[in-house]
Amino acid sequence: MPPSPPSVRRLSRRDFLGLTGMAAIGGALTCVGASLGYLAVDRLSRARRTPLPTQTPVALPAYSKQIDRPGILERQDWGAHAPDHDAENERGFYGPDNREGWRVYEGDLRAVYRTVVVHHSVLYETDDPGTMRAIQQQHMELRGWADIAYHFGVGQNAQVFAGRLLNVRGTHVEGFNTGSVGVVFLGDFSLSVPTPAQIEAGRRLIDWLALRLELTHLTGHSDFNSDTDCPGQHLREVLSALAQSAGLALGTGGYVSEQT
Repeated sequence: MPPSPPSVRRLSRRDFLGLTGMAAIGGALTCVGASLGYLAVDRLSRARRTPLPTQTPVALPAYSKQIDRPGILERQDWGAHAPDHDAENERGFYGPDNREGWRVYEGDLRAVYRTVVVHHSVLYETDDPGTMRAIQQQHMELRGWADIAYHFGVGQNAQVFAGRLLNVRGTHVEGFNTGSVGVVFLGDFSLSVPTPAQIEAGRRLIDWLALRLELTHLTGHSDFNSDTDCPGQHLREVLSALAQSAGLALGTGGYVSEQT
């Protein structure tokens, strides 16, 4: 039997914010190339699942406490449009002859998800809800997708937004969407920095997702798609701290290619 992995210390809020040292924000155009009802279970304890045969298991810390579901503004409350299943580039539903279609995951989502992928929106309107609406409009009307690409948005004012339903495959990482949770921080972090409140809200969301879905990895968009600088250098600087807080490995090693 291999030795037990070393424990991973969870950062306190004060330690975490000390690592970020963040201030104000701004920006302009997006970076991207369910039935579970946004996880109604609010308090969950860690339970190991059997890893897929092709995956090297990653040791996760054993948490001694539960993590509450963060406050999430639902789609209808920020004015989201319903998905368009006639969308040009995500038309119809997934199947053997339509691998780019709208894919609804079946069964336990813990058997699907491995990685949370962090993005910045680049585009920013006058407020967070307006930015979410603008991102969805751009994704549906200009990119031809059925819905907003991301599963969650994290606003400058620390509000978390429900995006694409979590039991539906996103369109936020070209070639690597299956099994990847898309979390976008609203703003352009190539030019400016996220606020401490925004980072703290994102940390709480990712901590909860990591526990709820039993994720193994956290990474930035450009680690999968090298033709973008998303999530921007100033947000990239805190990815290590986000991963450490959630007990995740940093990088793309959690992706399972057979799921595509």
